[in-house]
Amino acid sequence: MAVYQDQVITLKARQYRDHDALVTLFGCKTGKFSAVAHGVRRSKSKLAGQLHPLTLSQATLYHGRSTLDNVMEADLTQGFPKISEDLERLGWAMVLVDVVDQLVPEHEPSEESFVVLLAALDAFNQGRHAASVGLKAGFRFLSVAGFSPDWGYCSTCGRPLEQGPVAIAIEAGFLYCANCREKAGGPMDTISLGSLRSLQYWLNEHPSKFGQVDVKGGMEEELKRLFFRHLLHETAKPLKSYDFLLNIDRLAHGPKGG
Repeated sequence: MAVYQDQVITLKARQYRDHDALVTLFGCKTGKFSAVAHGVRRSKSKLAGQLHPLTLSQATLYHGRSTLDNVMEADLTQGFPKISEDLERLGWAMVLVDVVDQLVPEHEPSEESFVVLLAALDAFNQGRHAASVGLKAGFRFLSVAGFSPDWGYCSTCGRPLEQGPVAIAIEAGFLYCANCREKAGGPMDTISLGSLRSLQYWLNEHPSKFGQVDVKGGMEEELKRLFFRHLLHETAKPLKSYDFLLNIDRLAHGPKGG
């Protein structure tokens, strides 16, 4: 039994018992875990307003014999209020929360993923281009989880990928140059060399720079398609937040959007 403190991002929250909430937290030191916030739904609770989804808090928690920890205290550090003012930013933030929830194992610390998510929420809150921030953070999560191929070289001959379009076998995790693509056969996705260069840069970019350069047009669509196909292959579970994001795109661009 132990009391501990950590900086936590609230990923999700739902009603639990009469006045409690079951929250999914992502701690800088403790990783992802579930905890009970007792009495949080009472208007006079000290926890009220401190653990809303997509917020950063300093929390004091108690780990006992139960599989669920208990939140004893929480002080809101950053609420990121501007995220909810724009549906596209909110949609991408929900996507990133779902990605973390699916890719990060329970109670396994991942400080790099925590830094990436925190930087992405801050970038959304600053009003940076939502898809640019979401894609950069999303590909970083896949990389941290060990699900990224070597984006710089052909998986067969080992030569640098210097001509486009580049063929990608998502199921196998292979990339092919033009010569090796003809020999490999089978279904392939392709992206332009420019999109590949952007992706290579993102994986080494400091998270604080997410969204400083916008990705739009054909490059944005290519990389969105690649990201969600790659993610679905690795998790084998569609994201509910993806449907929300898709509907937002259709509202903006008509039935053929997304």
